[in-house]
Formats: sequence, structure tokens, C-alpha cells
Amino acid sequence: MPPVTRSHKSRIPKAPDPEPTLPETLDGQKSKLPPELLRNIVEEVALSIPDARARNHVLYNLLLTSRDLHPEARRILYRDITFVNRTRVAGQIANALHAGAAKYVRSLRVQYFDLQKGRPNNINARTRFCHLPLNRMDGLQSLELWGTWIGDASAIADFLVTSIPVNSLLEFQAVLPIGNPLLRFLQQQNRIQFLSVYGFDIGLRTASLSSRQLMPNLRRFNLLFPSNDVGFQELVEERPITVFHLGSVFDLPTCWSTFAPRLQALDVSTSVIGVPEFQEFIEIFSTTAVNLRVLACFEVTFFSDALTSTLPAGYRALGNLRHLEALSVSFDANSIGQLDVMTIPDVVGPPTQLKSIFVTQQPMGEHDNQVIADELLRDSGSGWTTVPRTGMMKEDWFESSLERLGLA
Repeated sequence: MPPVTRSHKSRIPKAPDPEPTLPETLDGQKSKLPPELLRNIVEEVALSIPDARARNHVLYNLLLTSRDLHPEARRILYRDITFVNRTRVAGQIANALHAGAAKYVRSLRVQYFDLQKGRPNNINARTRFCHLPLNRMDGLQSLELWGTWIGDASAIADFLVTSIPVNSLLEFQAVLPIGNPLLRFLQQQNRIQFLSVYGFDIGLRTASLSSRQLMPNLRRFNLLFPSNDVGFQELVEERPITVFHLGSVFDLPTCWSTFAPRLQALDVSTSVIGVPEFQEFIEIFSTTAVNLRVLACFEVTFFSDALTSTLPAGYRALGNLRHLEALSVSFDANSIGQLDVMTIPDVVGPPTQLKSIFVTQQPMGEHDNQVIADELLRDSGSGWTTVPRTGMMKEDWFESSLERLGLA
């Protein structure tokens, strides 16, 4: 499954209860506050609560306050939806969407995605993705479909073509290959700026990818496997892609040396390599992606006899990235604590513009709540301080770095 590029969405929000009949205000009086102020109040409340479940609970309570606050709270409550296919919560969300909340949806993330419809009269029918009122989501901008890999996208493409309003999406992510069926859907969504797919079908008519009318605004591309080098080159050649996510550094496209210089942000953090290949790939990225401002580096796996205390010196070649401002590194080791991460800033050193280094360390084989996360920040005196980032994932750090540098 491709990496999830916005991890905060992966938290499953609690579905709101059916909406009750509301008084105009708690005391029955009409509000005299202007609509703009009411909207700002609700927006500020939502922005102040990062956790999706807690935010939804507060918004639901807020919409009970008065008839004036109700539409604004409801609008934000259904703006970003996580729909977990075939669950009780999914049924509650579907009921609200069919009752009119579909017009508020801006982003829809579907987990355990499939197209099984079930019996139309079955009470569980509305818990399935295919029964959502997608054609009424006129404001939908982001669609994510996550589940088991599906090789034949014909049925899915047909469904999307007839269900999603034309030229509505800015972001589309799915565990699907780009083939002739999915291409028909993408040709109807020319506003897409962020595309995430599994790979390319071998039988894809690659000439169709070079059309300048196909996703002309694509700036961000996530690819798990570049299984078709010709298809990859045809797709990226005519598009302004500056942010790239690649599932494995061992699958660099053949056109990498000509594609890499245009990149400003690169994420290869889901790839895992050993110490023998570590220096090789550092050299590759530092000599090809020379304009990077953000680099989420691969995870390095090493053993206790691998001279771990000297490993940070391997990042020396990144000093060639003169525009680099944010770097993440990750280590998976038998023994945590041997690695002096504070040496990394000195190793990379000038002439880079490096201001943030996000470091995660994890004991080998222990993947549950064992990650140690810290961020090294350059202070005003050109020194470095360490800030614990407990609970922060590499994906969170990458997204926040893109936003901070205006690359999102």
C-alpha cells in the first residue's frame, strides 16, 4: 500500500449522531451576530483542535448551541470525511450525506475500499462506498481510496467516471495502477494537482500520457512502483511536478537524472536500505536532485557491529544540496543510543540552508510505540537545539515542512 501522505487523516473520526430539532438560540431569541463572525468563530474552534475525533465532538456540541451556529458547525463537521467501508459509523455518515450534508464535503477518504454493492434492500447497503451520493458532492476536491491492491481498475474507473463531477478534484489517491481504464477518469479531472497511484499497467497506451490536456497542473506525484519507465517519462515530462514520493529507492526510473533536478521536495522515507547501500544512494540524490529544499530520507537498517557511531558521516554528500532546508533521517537498529544524531548538522553543514532535521530511531523488530522522534532546529545563533516530537510521524513532518515552505 502506498504511504499515506497526510497521516492526520488516518484517524477515524466518530460519526455525529442524528441532528435534533434546534431552537433559534438556547433562550429562544434570534442571534444578532453577523454571519461572517459566526463562521470565523466556528473555523477558529475547528483549527484549535488537531485531533479529528475530539474536533468532531466539539463541533457537534457547537451545532446544538443555536440555529445560527448550526449550519456553520455542520459545514465544517462534514468537510473532511473518513469513511470506513462497511462499518456502523459508515452508515451514520452515509445517512447524513444523503440527508443533505454531501454538499459540504471537500475531502473524502475511504478505508477498506471495494465496489461490492450488496442487496439494495439490505439495511447495511448504505455502509458501502458505492452507495454514497458522490454526484451531489459538488465541492469535492480530494478523494482517497485505500484498500487491497486491485489490478483491474475497469469497474472502478467506470464508477468514478459516472459518479464524480467533471474537473472537481485537486487530489486523487488510490491503490490502483494507471491503465487505459483509469486514464479515462483522469482525463475528466484536469484540475488535479496531487496524484498518488500504485504504478503503471504494462498495456497502457503511453502516448495518451503525453497529452498536454491531461492534468496540466500536476505538481505532486506519489508512485509506489515505477513499473513502466516509458509511462513514467511520458507522464512527468510535460507536467510541473516539484514534489515526488517514491516507494523504493531501488526502483529509480531510467530518466531519473533528467527528472530529479526539477524537484524541490522528495520523499523516499518508506524505503529501507542497509548500511552497504547507504552511501551509494546518498551520493545519487545529492548529485541529481540538486534543487531540493525538503528531503525525507530512507530508513537505514544496521546491526551492532556496523560502526554505528560513524554512520552520520555518510550524510556528508548532502552538503552539495545548497537549497536544502528540511531533512528527515530514520534508523532501525539493534541498539538505540549509539548514534550521535547531533553530529548530523555539522556533517551536512554549510553551504546548505538547513533549518530542520527530523530524526526517528526504532529498535529493530519492534514497531509498536517504540519510535523515538526528535527534531533538531537551528536557532538564531546558528546553533542547534533538540525538541522531542513524541507521536509525530515522518509523514506529518513532511507535510508540515511543505506547508511551511509554501510547497504544499
